[in-house]
Amino acid sequence: MPASSVRPPAKSSSKKPGAADGSGRNWKALFKRTIFVVLAISLAVHVLILLAFGSVAIFKGSVPKLPFVSQEIAAEAVADTPPPPAEEEPTPMEETTADPFAQEVPESAAAEESAPALEMLTVVGGANWAPAIPKNAPVSETGVIGGTGKGTGPGTGKGPGGPVSGKQLFGVSIQARKLGVIVSINKGAQSSGKLPGIFAEIFKQFPDSPVFLTNGGGMMDWDKALDSFTQRVEEEKKRAKENKKDYRGPSKMEKPKAAKFNTGEALDWVAVRGSNLVQDYPGLREKHPELFEDLRKRSNVWFITSYKDANACYLAFDDLMRRGVEAIYWYNSFDSPIEGQEAEKIAQQIAESKIEVLVQSQGSRVQGREWLEKVGAKFVK
Repeated sequence: MPASSVRPPAKSSSKKPGAADGSGRNWKALFKRTIFVVLAISLAVHVLILLAFGSVAIFKGSVPKLPFVSQEIAAEAVADTPPPPAEEEPTPMEETTADPFAQEVPESAAAEESAPALEMLTVVGGANWAPAIPKNAPVSETGVIGGTGKGTGPGTGKGPGGPVSGKQLFGVSIQARKLGVIVSINKGAQSSGKLPGIFAEIFKQFPDSPVFLTNGGGMMDWDKALDSFTQRVEEEKKRAKENKKDYRGPSKMEKPKAAKFNTGEALDWVAVRGSNLVQDYPGLREKHPELFEDLRKRSNVWFITSYKDANACYLAFDDLMRRGVEAIYWYNSFDSPIEGQEAEKIAQQIAESKIEVLVQSQGSRVQGREWLEKVGAKFVK
């Protein structure tokens, strides 16, 4: 047989197609790789999630909404949380009474935070009517609450700016923030020469004090005072006629009132102009010209019109208390009665307002002592 006709031996078919030459893929080996396993699991999870949300969308309304479920879970979590332990209450600090006369020292920031909004001061040794006073408001030179128009800062008087000064007036301690003054400038007071010293002492301690000037007198209801005056005039006229003399005294008495001392009406007042009917009675304008001019310059000086027999000092007391004074100094002859409804009304107002009353007599006689004792008056020598 020719050589060209002999077939070559056939190749072994033990190798699978594509395994050696790369023309095919080994799928079983691919499935066994880790990356494929991970991808397959991820795909399965996503499919399950999509199926779950898809069923929620399909059956909407039959399954509670997700926000409601989350809120319910949060509420349960809060309810299960145990409450915090109770804090122990701080032990209250014992209050100590500070010295009201000591100089104030700035407190630390911690003390300021714990301090009350408005600290009050109780006056040590003050009168039993002295109120508790806040510490941080200004007062005037005389101790008036709120200070003067100029402003005096913390102040030194009885007001909120600080403790009372305990000023001495004619040897008597005054605990009041505002003093009212009633001074008789009758003939006896002018002749004694004490009036300039009295006003000098008052204006030194209380320069802004409202002042009422009187021509002596006490307190008596107007109707009764007028009847008493008319009866006395008739008796004097009768006596003058019996002695064959002319009656030169007043025949009528006008109803008293309070009037400004720096007006022209005061110039015709008998205590200022004097009287020709009484020996050595020139009047305040001539007897004490410097004091007269000083009182005329002040805007807070008044006088009670009419005569001494009007006994209208209750007008001065009533006006001063309406102006908010806390103490009243009364210099008078005290030779006239203090009685009647007007006097009782003033005594009641003094008691209700807890007004401190200081009296100084021109002489040794003191009428109306029962009324003075009722209002708790202190006598000044």
